[in-house]
Amino acid sequence: MREKLIQEISTANEELLKVVDDVIENYNHLHITIVSEPLTIDQYNKEIELAENDITNGEVFTQEEVEAIVKRWRRG
Repeated sequence: MREKLIQEISTANEELLKVVDDVIENYNHLHITIVSEPLTIDQYNKEIELAENDITNGEVFTQEEVEAIVKRWRRG
């Protein structure tokens, strides 16, 4: 699997690279959240701030992009 992923990433376009980056970021964030204590108010507010920064910087997917991504996932 590792070799397949390396091959796919090495030839990926920017859209796929963004998806992979988002998956890794979300996985890392989720893993840290699951194994840690509940968020404090300060941590919660920081998460909100980060999300708002992503929106401001255009680091989001449109509904159409998400639908296309899901279709590709379902095709395997």
